[in-house]
Amino acid sequence: MEKLDKNNNYNDNKNNNINYNNYGDNNSTLSKGIIETPSKVILFGEHGVVDGYGAISMAINLKTTGRILENNKNKITINLKDIGKEINLNIEDIPKINPNNCESDLKYVIGSLRSIMNYLINNKNINSFKPFKLDISSEIPISCGLGSSASVIITTIRSFLHANNISLSNKELLKIAFSVEREVQGRASITDTATIIHGGILRIKDNNNFEELNNTELYNLLKKCDFLIVHVEKRRKKTAQLVNEVAKHPKKVEIFKEIGNIVNKVQYASSYEELGNLMVKNHNLLKKLGVSTNKIDKVVEIGSNYGYGAKLSGAGGGGIAIILVDKNKKKELLESLNKLGVLGIFNCKIEYTGA
Repeated sequence: MEKLDKNNNYNDNKNNNINYNNYGDNNSTLSKGIIETPSKVILFGEHGVVDGYGAISMAINLKTTGRILENNKNKITINLKDIGKEINLNIEDIPKINPNNCESDLKYVIGSLRSIMNYLINNKNINSFKPFKLDISSEIPISCGLGSSASVIITTIRSFLHANNISLSNKELLKIAFSVEREVQGRASITDTATIIHGGILRIKDNNNFEELNNTELYNLLKKCDFLIVHVEKRRKKTAQLVNEVAKHPKKVEIFKEIGNIVNKVQYASSYEELGNLMVKNHNLLKKLGVSTNKIDKVVEIGSNYGYGAKLSGAGGGGIAIILVDKNKKKELLESLNKLGVLGIFNCKIEYTGA
C-alpha cells in the first residue's frame, strides 16, 4: 500500500521542484462548479468487437456528478459519497502515487489525479495547481457493464481541469482516461471512455478506431427511443474470464460474423420494431456463445413481450439487460420485472453531448 494513513491522507516529505500552490492569477479564488458525466451501454456487438467485427455503443443519461468546492489547505480532498470514503492528498505527492498499491475503491480516482497532473507537467509545461475539494456521487450501478469506472475517471479528470481553469481536447482527454482504465484493470477497451467523452452513438471498429454516428438514420431513431436498463443480477465472472471462454467457443467465428451483420444492418434501422428485432437476434447469438444467464434470458423474454425487444448488454455472466420500451405496455413491463425480482430498473435515454 502507498503511505495512506488511517484517514486516507498521503504523506511524503521528499523535496521536489514543483510549486503547486497557485495557478494563473495569484489573487483568484476557485469558483465552485458541477461536472456531470454520462455512462454508456453497448447496444450491439458485444464480444464480436474483440475480433474486429464492430459494436454500436450509446452514451446514456445515468450520470456521475462531481461537485467542486474550495479547499483552503494545500490538498486535494475527494469525498466518495456513495461508499462513505474521503481521500486527502498533498498535491505535491500525487504524481508519485502508484494507484495499484492503493485500496481498490480509491484506485480510479487516485490514478486519474496522478495521470492528469503528470500529463500537464510533461506535455503542457504546467506545474502549478490549485487545491480543491470534490464530492463524487453516481447513479450508475457498478460492475455491471455501464462504464461506471470510466465515468468516475472522466469526472475526476474534468473536475481537476475545471478547478485549474485548464482546457484539453477530447482526444487528449480520451488518451488520459483510457490510460488510467488500462493501468488499473490490466486491459481495457476504448468503448467506455470514447462513448462517454463524445456522447451520442459510436461505432467501435477496434480498440484504436471508432466513428461517431450522429445525424444518421440510427441516431435519429434512437433519439425518439425510451429504454430501460435492468440490473438483473450480480456478475458471476469477470470480463476477462468471459472473453477467454468465448475465444475457445467452437462456433465463435460463425457467430461473430452473424453479430457483425447485425451491427451493419442496425445502422439503417428505421422503426422501433426493426430495432427491437435486431436486439433479440443479437441476444440469441450471445446466448449461443454461453454468456447469458437464465435470469437475463427471462428479462429479455419479458422485454420482448411487453416492449419492442431486449438483449443483454456488456460482457454477460450476469449484469444488465436493455429493453426498448413500448410506452403502451410499460406498466405491464414494470410489473413483470418487479415480480421477477431484479436488482434495479433505470429509465434512460441517449445522452447527446458526452463529457
